[in-house]
Amino acid sequence: MYPGEYPVDDVTPHKHQWALYDALTDCLPGLFVDDAPTGAGKTLAWLAPVVAEGLQTVAIYPTNALIEDQVRNINEKLDDVDGGDDVRLLAVTSETLQNEHAEQFPSANSNGERLRKLLTVAFNSQETVILLTNPDIFVLLRREIYRERIDAINRFEVAVIDEFHRATRKERNTMLFLLDEMYETNEAICRLKHLVFLSATPEKELERQFEEAMAAPYYRVSELEWRQTPHPAVGTDEESVIAFAPDELPPDYRAVLPPVDLTITPAPTFETATEILNSEDVLHDRLKNGRTVMMIDGVHEVDRVYHSLSQSGLEGTVRIDGFHRDNVREKINLFETLVSNSAVEVGIDFDTEQILFSGHDAASFFQRLGRLRTRSDRSTAYGYVPPYLFSTLESMADRYTGQWVDRATFEELVSSEYVDSSTPESFDWRYSAVEAYDHIEKQAEGAPSDDQPTIRETGWKRIERHFFHNHENGLTEADLKRLHDIAGSRLLNTLQTYRGDSIQTVVYNSQSQTLQTYSIPYLLRYGNVSFHSKTEFLALIPEHLHHHVSRLEPYSSGYCLYQGGYKNEEDTTEKGQSTGRLVTYKATGELYSLLSNVSRDIRTPKVCTGLEIETEPSVRGLDLLKEDLSETEVLCYPLEGHVSQIRNQYSLDPFKFIYPLYYTESNAAVAFSHDALYLHCHVQDRIEAESNTIDEVLDF
Repeated sequence: MYPGEYPVDDVTPHKHQWALYDALTDCLPGLFVDDAPTGAGKTLAWLAPVVAEGLQTVAIYPTNALIEDQVRNINEKLDDVDGGDDVRLLAVTSETLQNEHAEQFPSANSNGERLRKLLTVAFNSQETVILLTNPDIFVLLRREIYRERIDAINRFEVAVIDEFHRATRKERNTMLFLLDEMYETNEAICRLKHLVFLSATPEKELERQFEEAMAAPYYRVSELEWRQTPHPAVGTDEESVIAFAPDELPPDYRAVLPPVDLTITPAPTFETATEILNSEDVLHDRLKNGRTVMMIDGVHEVDRVYHSLSQSGLEGTVRIDGFHRDNVREKINLFETLVSNSAVEVGIDFDTEQILFSGHDAASFFQRLGRLRTRSDRSTAYGYVPPYLFSTLESMADRYTGQWVDRATFEELVSSEYVDSSTPESFDWRYSAVEAYDHIEKQAEGAPSDDQPTIRETGWKRIERHFFHNHENGLTEADLKRLHDIAGSRLLNTLQTYRGDSIQTVVYNSQSQTLQTYSIPYLLRYGNVSFHSKTEFLALIPEHLHHHVSRLEPYSSGYCLYQGGYKNEEDTTEKGQSTGRLVTYKATGELYSLLSNVSRDIRTPKVCTGLEIETEPSVRGLDLLKEDLSETEVLCYPLEGHVSQIRNQYSLDPFKFIYPLYYTESNAAVAFSHDALYLHCHVQDRIEAESNTIDEVLDF
């Protein structure tokens, strides 16, 4: 029996909550992955121990919308957690820095100065500080990219990283390297000793990074049991481990997954809506079985399914997606059928009797399946997966006919069959190592001369651990410096941020009356949109949103009015799926020179200006957008060949976007931002396989 009570009112804890509570309250240093499914109380699993021990904590969430949801969620939980009255909960996003924190510190002239003052005041109080922020701001803080030096980042003892399995390879590499650096730094300088990842079960490569690249000892919380006797004190000669007691589980143990009846249907990525609507009678029969949440891909797919169900008279049908996050709480309380995309994968609690979802990769499959909440009755799920996976699952169903499959077995079987062609391994040493090298050099240059050799030596060892584990050619530090010098400052600047740049515009959604930024390529293809001058745009939107335009416009090009999805009955596939407008980019200026004057063998991604776009049919105000884009710097990688040829040649993931590029000499395509880097790695890997010499690779 556990020697004590869980410090939360009226909560019977799950096993993973007890295990993480033990680890953090015993001050056991390490990297902990809590892979309990959605709805199993992962937030409370870390919140209860950090409040109990008064551990200063930074919690990193992938989206600002999730931060907003978690502020509400955590505030509600603090009322029931022992010591919750002594917590200072801070939410920091670009929006809060521009609004409430700007009002709190009116003399501050920049976001960095506001953030420094905010954390200084918080840490000078006698409260436990819990900072909720996004990865972009965390990276800016750690890399001192703000104009202010903000040493308070080193005072956090716990870092909680939510939904880490959803991060791209570049994002994972950036976050893990910086956290590892903080963990290894002398405790007198940086106090971070507990890294808590709230994630789906790590796939093999991510688990390798946890085990081999990170200095912190790695623990899977699902494999730990809570203690029967106290741990030895950290720093003694005894080994600090969490003991198993499999035959003595306390009577208050409770499971976190319901039994699920799962039906699988094949559907290519971005064609789930087509598959669903081709069998509308079957869909309507399924929807009669109770509250249903549908999670599919792309706003255009949500748009098709939602309008089809609404027009059929199905009552209680609502939607939540990137353009329709208004009245979320009201929608969650009232829906009978919820149509959505990744917007409800995390951060939104709902109760449902069945789910219908697309799973284009293993992470999406298990994330969405995990949204079923624990209930006494069996639940129902309908999954739409890539056709190649369907045949494998068919044979598995035959093998287990009439039997229940446990979660671990099912995850192992399904995960092993997904094909991951999203990012090549060479990205680690071609780009992430260069990014890390640049980071270390900047640290060394800003340090006293006596400290510089140590910073470079420990930094190089960390780079080797993280990025050269599987590189047979054996790059040296001199090789890496050469790659760094070739990259140049403009490309290095795009690597230093977490997500990189994107081609986006300020958008006013006339339906939900909300303002945001959104992807220009997506809007041009699938949106009923028009572009306007700033003066005209301000006249079209409510006055209370005017100050938000000034906040968003430094990160975007143009001003867009969105009035729903683009519909053209003549513009459909044989299956009835809208293909959207034809969007073509033009190779002009630097982009044209890159294609014309640099051979594919040595061509690298480049930050270019002068990007041009054409659409068929045309979009009102496109000339205004083109004018704004002409001065915008965009990381581009152009390639000869038709889009479909390039996709097939390099087995590109459908979520890695490349676009047709008008080029007078031949067919061509272009990728932007991090997609440009990934595509370049695919091309160079092919060249390297053919040449098989390190000298030619380094001359890229």
